[in-house]
Amino acid sequence: MNLPEGLTTLDPAYARDQRSTWMCTQLFDGLVRLDSSLTPQPALAKKWEIAEDGLTYTFHLRTNAWFHKDPVFSTKTRRLTAEDVVYSFSRILDPQTASTGAWVFDGRIEGAGEFRNGTANKVTGFQALDDSTFQLTLAKPFPAILGLLAMPYGFVVPKEAVDAYGKDFAKRPIGSGPFQLYRWDINRHLILHKNPTYYEMDEQGNPLPYLDAVSVSFIPSRLSAFVEFLQGKLDFINGLDPSYKDELLRPDGSIQPAYQGKFQIQRAPQLNTEYLGIMVDSENEQAKGNPFLDVRVRKALNYAIDRKKMVNYILNGMGYPGEAGFVPYGMPGYDPEAVQGYTYRPELAQQLLKEAGFPNGKGLPEIALNSTPAYSAISEYLQKAWQQVGIQVNIQNQDGGSLRSAIYGGKVNFWRASWIADYPEGENYLGLFSTARHSPNGPNTTHFTDPRVDSLLLLSQSLVSDSLRWQAYQQIDNWVMEQAPVVVLFYDRSLRLLQNNIKGLEGNPMNHLHLRKVRKL
Repeated sequence: MNLPEGLTTLDPAYARDQRSTWMCTQLFDGLVRLDSSLTPQPALAKKWEIAEDGLTYTFHLRTNAWFHKDPVFSTKTRRLTAEDVVYSFSRILDPQTASTGAWVFDGRIEGAGEFRNGTANKVTGFQALDDSTFQLTLAKPFPAILGLLAMPYGFVVPKEAVDAYGKDFAKRPIGSGPFQLYRWDINRHLILHKNPTYYEMDEQGNPLPYLDAVSVSFIPSRLSAFVEFLQGKLDFINGLDPSYKDELLRPDGSIQPAYQGKFQIQRAPQLNTEYLGIMVDSENEQAKGNPFLDVRVRKALNYAIDRKKMVNYILNGMGYPGEAGFVPYGMPGYDPEAVQGYTYRPELAQQLLKEAGFPNGKGLPEIALNSTPAYSAISEYLQKAWQQVGIQVNIQNQDGGSLRSAIYGGKVNFWRASWIADYPEGENYLGLFSTARHSPNGPNTTHFTDPRVDSLLLLSQSLVSDSLRWQAYQQIDNWVMEQAPVVVLFYDRSLRLLQNNIKGLEGNPMNHLHLRKVRKL
């Protein structure tokens, strides 16, 4: 396989991007993993119990999980225990580690704050009751915690190896996963070998993984990688790049006749909402006097877009029209019947502009849409759609880093953005509209505020029942859509290309990569 962006770490404490997450998933294991429907399944924990109050989770670990063989162990390897879980989770919280995943536990686990600020030398919410029993205690109910534990930040590492290798642990990873590191030539090649002591068996009792090895290249050009795939030099590539989008797919998303039957194509929902953000804070200096402060103008922007046509002709069908709420297609609890979003209604857009005092757009100042060059095709499509109802938009492109800085600094009124799920829970999306999370200290960059949303968001976290929690999220999503602080464009769709002799590669809407059940025939 190929990772075009390269790889900077194999330490799960710093696995914040897809490529490091994918590789760490092969080398390490967590207590749980998510299946194709995003339901937590046993991994290092063979089972668990949740207390009635929703605060205490007791995990019963497998007794046959061993770390990869390495000289750091006096006996070449050793069995993984509950103390390793305590150490690994505490390491994520430790300020000395400076993990990008400290947010997973901070504020959620009992005693995490005291440990972080140095007033306690351990986290009271992490307990090894015995070698094979780990107990986690939350500071307050958070039903999505199992989904968070499936992230690399929940993977288990041995203290001996971290102590021995220090920062080099990122290059000499020791885990308990289905594969172990054989060789890594930075920016050139990564080779993983089968872990001969891996604990998992298939349904027939055969040991996993099936593959003897995984070879990863770092070809930066996606077009070059696609050519190598066509030549049979790669077994798997991920994603649809503009450089070969039209070569591979028709406008409706079906495969071009020249490639039919030559390889496998896997498509699946991916938890990512592509949208436009709107500054709705009248106190913001940048927003004063801006027509976006009128909800009718914001709704007109939404109704003027034919999202179905955009998905078909700009994205070649690689997305789902964003006609429901902010929570994306593929998320547990997603229900387009329960959430009222925006469809293509240009007449209503014009009516709303007239009601706002801008008939046919007359008197409406030109609006600046801040974006990046990579999204030019979509930006230009939107620009033409808005022109049809009298809204004049000027596209201002800049590099991603500068745009992000401007957004979080409240320096722009209208911008292109996306939100990729950290964990499979509607709260991960709707939290962007919490008053307490206004930027620059949180992700609420629109500065949207609604006491009803704040109250129900807080209440939803005490709802242990999935169905009741999903109903709360749907109500919140409806309230947000009514006030239109965002223009939802589309929900993402992943695409994987596989050679015909590759079997058993399963995904999920988080676009996780699990190779332990993959065969090469």
